[in-house]
Amino acid sequence: MRIERQRMFLRQLEDSVGAPQRLFGTHSRVQPAAAYTDPDRYAAELRDLFRAGPALVGLSTEVATPGSYLTADLGGVPIAVVRQADGSLRALVNACRHRGAPLLDGRGDGLRRMTCGYHAWTYRPDGSLHSRPLTDGAFDDVGLDCNLHHVAVAERYGLILARPGSTEPIDVDAFLSGAQDDLAAYRLDRCAHVETRTTTWRMNWKLVLDTFTESYHIRTLHRESIAPAFQSGCTLWEPFGPHLLNIGYRTSVFDELTRPEDERSLLPHATAQYFLLPNAMLCHQVDHIELWRLEPVDVHTTIVSTSVFAASLEVSERTDRYLRRNLDLLLDVTGREDFPLMERIQSTLDAGALTEMVHGRIEPALVHFHESVDRLLAEGRLPG
Repeated sequence: MRIERQRMFLRQLEDSVGAPQRLFGTHSRVQPAAAYTDPDRYAAELRDLFRAGPALVGLSTEVATPGSYLTADLGGVPIAVVRQADGSLRALVNACRHRGAPLLDGRGDGLRRMTCGYHAWTYRPDGSLHSRPLTDGAFDDVGLDCNLHHVAVAERYGLILARPGSTEPIDVDAFLSGAQDDLAAYRLDRCAHVETRTTTWRMNWKLVLDTFTESYHIRTLHRESIAPAFQSGCTLWEPFGPHLLNIGYRTSVFDELTRPEDERSLLPHATAQYFLLPNAMLCHQVDHIELWRLEPVDVHTTIVSTSVFAASLEVSERTDRYLRRNLDLLLDVTGREDFPLMERIQSTLDAGALTEMVHGRIEPALVHFHESVDRLLAEGRLPG
């Protein structure tokens, strides 16, 4: 984030000292419980948001070299993004054309062939069929080329986006809706992937993101963990079309406000979270990047992958250990405090015990997130 924008947010925070309501949103919102429980709405979300896309697959640095690959499930469509010999990317439907079995799992590098574990049909990195062993021409009368299906993929600002439902080209700038200025400043293509961990939670995909949209809960839910270090009032935030930037800040930020304005800096004292609908949240911490990726399984089950990236491509053993410990702490807090509570909320909503929830003016990013989802469903697609 450019220093001018950091100081703009600091001015907003300074203006709110003694008058915290100045950071509040313009209105509250009553959120129907059905948004988290209705199978028909969930099916529309998968169709119009996750499959119609675009959706974030990962960062360029995760598939930096020819033969490196990264897999994802986007609205039920299995995708494999593979770096080609010429440096370009191919996004392939990760399913053998014979009987639909997956070809790749997770991430890797040095890929020369993709071989199906079911009947050993083999494909080249560009998705073209290489061989069908031991068939003796048994498939020669099939009137298909049997190459892997391709879907649209685009790469810019260190981000990789795919449109799992079609080959319609992706306009990355239109998708980001203005967030590209900030994201380019982080030089995401110069980050180094350190580790990714994946957990399945019994909650709707939106509840995963809900917990990150506001700091109002910190003083109570996190009173024994991060509350001493973080403020629990209204966050700083900014919309980017359907997406948003949400900034939680440490108590140390108020010391920064005592400095001359041209010497101030926000980021050492803040956590900048970029929500990229429908499936990702990119977070800039003091000295590293975190990426949260969501894969909805059903209306009340979500696979959550959390990755940590070093700020440069050169990662020492000391930095590696430090970042893995940060990931330990992050997943300890969310895994013990945030997400178990979200699972209990989901259970209550599934039981029909509540027909609605309330999103207040002190939670403006939360309000924007859900209004964006509703608007995108009405329009039938994301920008880009």
